[in-house]
Amino acid sequence: MPLEITVKEGQLTTEIIGSFDDLEDALTEFNELINRRNWNPSVTTIALSDTNKNKCLAQYALQEFNHSKN
Repeated sequence: MPLEITVKEGQLTTEIIGSFDDLEDALTEFNELINRRNWNPSVTTIALSDTNKNKCLAQYALQEFNHSKN
């Protein structure tokens, strides 16, 4: 199952962060990105998608703490 993690900047720009064949590896990376601090404020969401089925499996909207400078 080809999986892809992307981040969305603003309304139109999407960047691929990683591609995975293993769901456990993809979920581990997805969770690490959710808990990451110091994202650029223009980054609004992180998504995990199944590229074979063209389906979004999970999406997380970044919160204020994700953008903090701690």
